[in-house]
Amino acid sequence: MKSNTLLMGMSALLLSVTGANAAVFKPFVGLTSGIQGVIYDDAFEDGAAGVDLPKDFLAIGLETGARFGSYSSIYNGGFTLGADTSTKEDVEDKFTNAKYAKIKTSEFTATYDNYIRLSGDKIKRIDLVLGGGMGVMNYHIDDLTGDPDETIWSTAMVFKAGVDFELTKHLTLSATTRVFVPTREHYAVASHYIAGGAVKYVF
Repeated sequence: MKSNTLLMGMSALLLSVTGANAAVFKPFVGLTSGIQGVIYDDAFEDGAAGVDLPKDFLAIGLETGARFGSYSSIYNGGFTLGADTSTKEDVEDKFTNAKYAKIKTSEFTATYDNYIRLSGDKIKRIDLVLGGGMGVMNYHIDDLTGDPDETIWSTAMVFKAGVDFELTKHLTLSATTRVFVPTREHYAVASHYIAGGAVKYVF
């Protein structure tokens, strides 16, 4: 009897906590796109004299996560899991335009996000979003000269800044810049950024 009472009490507690969290916990999924700029390591660029390395890419990706906090609060917290990949761009000879390889990049990251309301007492929120976290990134080289293709990985730090515009209860547009900094030594990429936006569906 005591066990049944205890189980019923625990079930009621779990249901009440779940109900409370549901009011402030808002998961989302989104599609991202943007312009990606790559800054190469100086030593790598020096070793590639006479070669034109691509520095501008188009990046697309997916993200999911959640936001938590009272809708009326100035501050909300949250987290985002993201996966991005870029288009392949040519590595060419500076003088003859002969193609040596194609390069693309990918990133898989997790960030903690701070949402700071900017829209005052308006019905639809506009938030400044500042975040940071960790992940992994790579650059993949499709060699066109007969050498093996390569995919080089590194742990990376990621920083983000942007603005979220709530269009409806379930639809949000984001304008965001994210900076990725690899931690691996002797890595060809010193850092890169993706400046663009996202369309997010909020459940």
